[in-house]
Amino acid sequence: MDIGGNRADAGIVMGSIGITTLGAIPFLTPLMDRYGRKPFIVGGILVGGLSNAGFMLFDHYSHLMTLVRLVQGIGFAACFNACATAIVDLVPPEYRAQGIGLFGVSSSFAFMLGPFMAESILIAYGFDSYFLLLVGFGLIGLVAGVMVKEPNHVNGVDGLRDFFPTAFRGGYLDMMAIALAFGSGFAAMNVFFPLYAQTLGLRAGPFFTAFGVALFVVRVLLGEIADKIERERLVFVCLIGFAVMLLLTSFMHFLWHTIALGAMFGALQGIAYPAMMTRMVDRARDNNRAIVVGLFTGSFGLGINASVLFWGFVAQYKGFAFMYIVGGIILLAAAFFPVLPRRSAK
Repeated sequence: MDIGGNRADAGIVMGSIGITTLGAIPFLTPLMDRYGRKPFIVGGILVGGLSNAGFMLFDHYSHLMTLVRLVQGIGFAACFNACATAIVDLVPPEYRAQGIGLFGVSSSFAFMLGPFMAESILIAYGFDSYFLLLVGFGLIGLVAGVMVKEPNHVNGVDGLRDFFPTAFRGGYLDMMAIALAFGSGFAAMNVFFPLYAQTLGLRAGPFFTAFGVALFVVRVLLGEIADKIERERLVFVCLIGFAVMLLLTSFMHFLWHTIALGAMFGALQGIAYPAMMTRMVDRARDNNRAIVVGLFTGSFGLGINASVLFWGFVAQYKGFAFMYIVGGIILLAAAFFPVLPRRSAK
């Protein structure tokens, strides 16, 4: 690396954001229910955007870079969960899944376009210009956040002590477990597919292109489907579809397989994520919506982060094909989770 450090150091710095992104949720979401969404949208953007300037303090790799990423994780947790809750507040219940899906398109495009833009700026102008650009994006987001008009809300619950009890009292554990399993399947595709494709001599680019196109089409043009089909049935079908996709991935051999799998991944993700979140928030009260949103995003994020290490070991010792077979079995088990069919969304 040009500024020192090795691949392990880069992994620690980049991966550390997940610690505070997940760890901050139980502390922040009760405060969102008590004080509203806007302060955390604005504060999260401010912290996330301005903290990028912290990297400009380093000429060479330093372990203190991890501290900057930890701070960014808090900012991201605040902004993302507050924005997601604000969407739930603003969109009528009969269009809720569609609204959540459209909100997700913005973050999906950021992940799709961000690496390409970042690489181009770094090559052309260097690190300082890159981080200044990120600070500029943060300031633009700050202005947009200040302009948000938040509807009146019911003052929420009393801090951290009500976050975890809500999961038990509200009957959310079933969907949290399903979101955890779904997150692990998402990680298997999103994180490990490029490595799997490389071992087969295939390119992963067409996979992610097909994923992005399918997700965009489903959420923008077909998003109303998620509100017209009963939540329980839709979640069940999506989990079955995700399981089948993982099983089919273990038999991948040709380039057209990567395109087909990418399209399937994008379509299923485009419907499943908003359908699952909507099923949870449909049962939330006015004074604990942010907590319920946090229970879902936290479970999904935990499924991604906790499973990466597990999938890595499975792929190392048994191979990628076996890993995807195991993933398919886990998602099939989640689809037939006995609690799910007995609960109906409001």
